[in-house]
Amino acid sequence: MKDDKENTRQREKRMEIKCENIEKTEKPKQEKKELMTKIIIRRLPPSITKEELEVQLQPLPEVDYLEFFSNDSSMYPHVFARAYINFKIQEDIVLFRDRFDGYVFVDNGGQEYPAIVEFAPFQKIAKRRSKKKDVKNILWLVAIAHHLDPLARTYH
Repeated sequence: MKDDKENTRQREKRMEIKCENIEKTEKPKQEKKELMTKIIIRRLPPSITKEELEVQLQPLPEVDYLEFFSNDSSMYPHVFARAYINFKIQEDIVLFRDRFDGYVFVDNGGQEYPAIVEFAPFQKIAKRRSKKKDVKNILWLVAIAHHLDPLARTYH
C-alpha cells in the first residue's frame, strides 16, 4: 500500500483568476443569414423548351435569374428538364410555390408531368458569361491553321 502512495501523483490545485478590466480583442463573428431566394422547378417535361416554360409561367414575378436545363438522356429513366429561378422579392416565392408546386405540365404527346418546386440546394447565382470573343484564342487558331495548311499562307 505504501508503494501505491509513493507512485501516485499529487492532486493539482485549481485556482480561478478573475480579470475584470481585460478588453476583448476578438471581434464577434458576424453571421450572414442570406435570404433563400433561389428555387428549382423539378420534373418538367423532357420535351419542353425555355420559351415554352416562360409562357407557361406567365405572369412571372420579378426575377433576376432564370436558367433552364433540358433533359439529359444519359440519366434515363430520369429524363426530366429543370429550371432555376432567383426572385428579387422573397415573398413572391410563396405565391409561386403555391401556384406551381404540383402543377401538371403536359407535353406534346399528352403525357402529364407534375412539377416539384423547392428551394435550390445551392443558393448562389452563376456568373454571367462574357459574350466577347477571346481574340487571343482566335489568333492562335488562325496561326495553327496556317501552320497546318501551307496553301493558306499564299492566299493571305
